Amino acid sequence: MPATLNRLVFLGLICFFAVTTGGSRKAQADFVLYRLPGTKLVVVLEGRTKVLANRILEYTHPAFGSIALSLDDASIVKAPTRQEEFKRLLSKANKSKEIQDYLEAAGQAIKRGLLKEFYDCCSLAYKIDPTNATVKRLIEARKRIKQPLGDSSEVEKNLREATNLPKLKVEVSAHYVLLHDTSDAKVNRKTRSQTRLELLELVYESYFMKFALDGVVLDPPKEHMMVLLFAEEDTFLRYATMLSPELKMAAGFWSPKDNISVFYDQGTTKSMKLLTALAQDLQKSKLKLRGTVVSQEIAHLANTFELLSKVAREESDIEVVSHEATHQLAGNSGLLSRGKIGARWAHEGLASYFETPAGAGWGGIGAVNDSRLSDYRIVSRDPKRNSLELVISDQLFYQARDQEEVVEAYGQAWGLTFFLMETRFNKLVAYYERCSQFENELPPDKRVSVFIEVFGDLRSLEREYHLFMATLKTDVDRIRESR
Repeated sequence: MPATLNRLVFLGLICFFAVTTGGSRKAQADFVLYRLPGTKLVVVLEGRTKVLANRILEYTHPAFGSIALSLDDASIVKAPTRQEEFKRLLSKANKSKEIQDYLEAAGQAIKRGLLKEFYDCCSLAYKIDPTNATVKRLIEARKRIKQPLGDSSEVEKNLREATNLPKLKVEVSAHYVLLHDTSDAKVNRKTRSQTRLELLELVYESYFMKFALDGVVLDPPKEHMMVLLFAEEDTFLRYATMLSPELKMAAGFWSPKDNISVFYDQGTTKSMKLLTALAQDLQKSKLKLRGTVVSQEIAHLANTFELLSKVAREESDIEVVSHEATHQLAGNSGLLSRGKIGARWAHEGLASYFETPAGAGWGGIGAVNDSRLSDYRIVSRDPKRNSLELVISDQLFYQARDQEEVVEAYGQAWGLTFFLMETRFNKLVAYYERCSQFENELPPDKRVSVFIEVFGDLRSLEREYHLFMATLKTDVDRIRESR
């Protein structure tokens, strides 16, 4: 399961909360480093800025409007946004007219969830050379995922029977059947269930097109995939723990047995409710203290927390869905088996690679995940846990002494997957295929031997892996270096 909002240092211990633009909105180059008044804690915001009179900074978030901040508590950093990095690559391709330059720009776009821009780059590459192998794969992949799945009534029936939740409402998209009990109220002209389906479809399309771009055309599911969405965390937890007590800590999950992904509105967690309540209390204090010497400071703090509560809810949803939906896609596209196999690290590493971390808007496919990288570093510095054998044998998961060490094992699974995706993609896919041949759990020594069969000498690979990981920089690192 992904690292969720609970992993942010909460209520006054929020250290770096990165807010980025999503979709195809106009790129900006403004990052605001905002210190919460009265504390040493810093929030990193990406959006648009405008300096006003009386040392007031107007900051505009791409989805949640504008707030006023004091320049005494904020500084502006100019650094290229993810969208600007894509535009730079596209400009390079437009000048060179080289097909590889357009495909490189397409790769940047798909990593950021910019599907329209991705397809635009693919179309330009096609015009240059329609016989190019990568272009042909992309055309074939798009053709497959756009094939209509037909009537979904049988899938809906099976979903209701499997969950024993006959009264839930249903919502259907191109590739998903969603049962839910969320409100029909609309925000920005969309209900909560419609927003969730849009996110699932974005993950779906990005997953298949990313693999096609890198070299493999996967087979999409032949019928709609099944999803449950609960309006409240408490309802979700009752349902989850009924299936398995191990799910009591889950923020969402995919059940291979039933082939159902299960989620809830992340805005209903205890921590999110506390953050929302704090934001509301600060707004009340802002009104009560209007005209006093501390009114402006309270107003800035209130507005900041109100913004953060909205962003946190959206981005926690994105993080959980992008992780668990990848599990479901991997198990339904022939990449990894839906049954038990001796490669938990492979399942979790792949889901974490496609996961969009909280604080990143949309832009997580292959992103350097700050929390995962931190967990990787913790384990890599521990001589009792840092051997590659412990990762690929899954013993790092099974020998974990507590939930914190389980989360740290996710960091190693993410790190190894990131490294292999970037340096040995074809061998990694071959390894997935090899693992999928096994229907039952493998003993630890067999898991290691299967890995060596595909990747070769373990010691030289391990050295290269750790050297590679030492070069990684997060977006926060990138912003710091631009100061």
